[in-house]
Amino acid sequence: MQSIARFALTCACMAIAGPAPAASVDTGYPAKPIRMIVGFPPGGGNDEIARIVGPKLAEKSGRAVVIDNRPGAGGNLAAALTATAPADGYTVLVISSSHPIQGLLKKNLPYDPVRDFAGVAELVVYRSLLAVYPGMPAHSIAELAALARARPGQINFVSSGNGSASHLAGELFKVSANIDLTHVPYKGSSPALIDLIAGRVQMMFSPLVPVLPHIKANRLRALAVTSTTRSRLLPELPTINEAGVAGYEFVSWYAIVAPAATARSAIGKLNALLNEVMQLPDVRERLQAEDMDVVRNTPQEFDAVRAAMIAKWSKIIKQTGIQAD
Repeated sequence: MQSIARFALTCACMAIAGPAPAASVDTGYPAKPIRMIVGFPPGGGNDEIARIVGPKLAEKSGRAVVIDNRPGAGGNLAAALTATAPADGYTVLVISSSHPIQGLLKKNLPYDPVRDFAGVAELVVYRSLLAVYPGMPAHSIAELAALARARPGQINFVSSGNGSASHLAGELFKVSANIDLTHVPYKGSSPALIDLIAGRVQMMFSPLVPVLPHIKANRLRALAVTSTTRSRLLPELPTINEAGVAGYEFVSWYAIVAPAATARSAIGKLNALLNEVMQLPDVRERLQAEDMDVVRNTPQEFDAVRAAMIAKWSKIIKQTGIQAD
């Protein structure tokens, strides 16, 4: 069975890697500036990662790295732009973990999230936590699940939008805990958080850092984290898996992809440079302060991550009928 599983994963990785490169790249790569496209305005998570990694990549490569913010359509404008860019290794896109499954969530995308992109490097992974309004009579995951079963459909969980990470985390929780919750999508995490603190909604899945000050001020109550390991910032907080929802795991990541036909030699060189950047002590310390864990992997290993995510979420999306805006 193990050999069959490995064979299936190998096939999935081959499929996600896209078509073979059309041309080779000069061994002197990189020989000119690298354009790092970000599909969101300055200040968001994708942009922050780009502005941490970009200058360090410039130092390591000896070439300028230009951060190019192209916001619009939830990151889809930037993705479409990257998909059709010259596949010469000098245009890359910063993506989040929702990127590979966009084809499952949205119809008529102007690009294919799988076939049009080659994985370069996964950079960081980070967990979310489940926070509730303090007026909720639930101080643990078990109490929350019991309350939801007693009041099916009456407890709301908010998100930053349909198809967002906070939405997906909540849907996975519903399926894993076998409970009925009502999803309330907002246009962004800030208004959702405001209404949660005000008690107009009951619960929210969020990255830890934005909600930590509200937890410390007792404006929100944290129940558990979504990863299978505890957070270094709140080590006393259990994981949802530990708290009784067996097998629950939801982690997000940021990564770099390139147009699918980019030569493997360029991707390999860029992967090596990015792995060096991510191991720099100041980079690691800054990211760990935001509860992010640095990843070091090969393009093939990152392709396996993308393939596994598509396999997992295709089942959940079919089961729940999730759609993105």
